Amino acid sequence: MANVGMKGLQYAILNKNGTTYDEVKTMGGAISASISPNFAEASLYCDDTMKEYISSFQSATVSLTVDDDDDQVFSELLGKTIDPITGVVSSNVNDNPPYVAFGYVVTKIKNNVQKWRSQFFPKIKFKPFIPEAKTKGDSVEFSTITVEGMTIANDTGIWEMHVECDTETEAFEKLREFFVDGEIEDER
Repeated sequence: MANVGMKGLQYAILNKNGTTYDEVKTMGGAISASISPNFAEASLYCDDTMKEYISSFQSATVSLTVDDDDDQVFSELLGKTIDPITGVVSSNVNDNPPYVAFGYVVTKIKNNVQKWRSQFFPKIKFKPFIPEAKTKGDSVEFSTITVEGMTIANDTGIWEMHVECDTETEAFEKLREFFVDGEIEDER
């Protein structure tokens, strides 16, 4: 199936117990997501041929493009401070971004039949960024925000979960379930 859309980028702070999440919130308008898994690999050669090969997940680099760098959202995601009186956002060398879960819904199509995939990552830490800025020239251009992070396995070894659904509504319900209990209940 080909991916033809993406929406509903959501996140929740991972609680100190490492297994539950705070309130699910919207990160911003979803534009794109790129996930690049990193693996530790080893090959065993003997008698002039490869006899064994092993690959083990280490982490995944995540790059998300969103439509807005909302200070409330990204201060929370990056461990920054907002002065309650002045609204000034401060980045400090001692900032410690929290681990969060995030997910979104992908629209897919094959043979003119649409399906929706709930995509979920249970443990990620985002990196600080400064949005790019550009002067207006002869034409007007939109500038979007790209935030990067590193997803790792949670305490049970899971680093990614997804499920394909027949309706968009069902896909968002399943995504919400991932945040609540981190597992899929197969109702089909």
